[in-house]
Amino acid sequence: MTLPGIADHIARLAILASLWGTLAMAALLLVLVMRRDRKERSRAATETNNRSLTREILAALPAAGRPGEAYRQASPEQRLAAVSHLSRLVRGEDRLRLTAFVERHHLVDRVLAKARHRRTSRRVDAVRTLGGVGGSQAVAALDAMLRDDKALPVRLEAAAMLARLEALPSANVLITALALEEVPVTPLHHALFRALAPHRADELLALSLRNFPPGLHALVVDALGWTEDYSTLEMLGEAARAADAEVRLAALAAAVRLNHPAAGKWVLPLLEDPDQDVRAQAARACASMGLRTALPLLDRMRQDPSRWVRLRAGEAVATLGGGA
Repeated sequence: MTLPGIADHIARLAILASLWGTLAMAALLLVLVMRRDRKERSRAATETNNRSLTREILAALPAAGRPGEAYRQASPEQRLAAVSHLSRLVRGEDRLRLTAFVERHHLVDRVLAKARHRRTSRRVDAVRTLGGVGGSQAVAALDAMLRDDKALPVRLEAAAMLARLEALPSANVLITALALEEVPVTPLHHALFRALAPHRADELLALSLRNFPPGLHALVVDALGWTEDYSTLEMLGEAARAADAEVRLAALAAAVRLNHPAAGKWVLPLLEDPDQDVRAQAARACASMGLRTALPLLDRMRQDPSRWVRLRAGEAVATLGGGA
């Protein structure tokens, strides 16, 4: 084959390769467009079905009637998702009717099967679904999982859902179920104890006398401030003299929450605490509680070795209307 013939052959091959490449790219682009179109149509249909399902459930609540076609065609997961969505929107009598609807139509039964799944993540999902659905069946199931599930993440999620449903068990149960004598205390633990505090003042007072690790002792003391019970002030005064700075800090936080002038007699000495964090928090507490008798000491604290304490003392003096 001559050189010009070879060149022509190569040119034809290049043209064919370019043509087939263009066709392949066009086909791929068409597939992507069709897939995107199907997804958008499916999403639109799902949103329409969800709206219809939600409307039917809402319409069935007042008269305790049966929902319509959209409900009958929906999967159990779709029904639960719709109920969970509604539970975040309705209040009062409508919430009670929604709970009755859930129990009347046995929507919890399928979730309970997931709650016994071997995988921890599936059980956590089941706990969240139960928390969104609510009702006596859901509360009973969550309480059982809090007490008996072998995985701490599941028990912790169950406690959070019970708090959301205002159905937390006693503080003693939480301490045992969440292994609070063994694990570090987290903000979620604080939120749980603060949630139960208004109904458990006597129990928390009794727990504050027990020999707990510092973190757990501080957790209980902090919760006393959320009881809205001034009879806890005496116990908080004892906590303010505890050996652990963490407990003293919790006592100060509780005093600020209760905001009772009787706490001033043990808040003021903490301005001279050996721990700089306690001194700084005590300065903030004095400002928050309006303890003007602390002004002379706060003024001296502006020369404290700790820069953080000096800052808080200066802020407190300014808040209380002291001199420059």
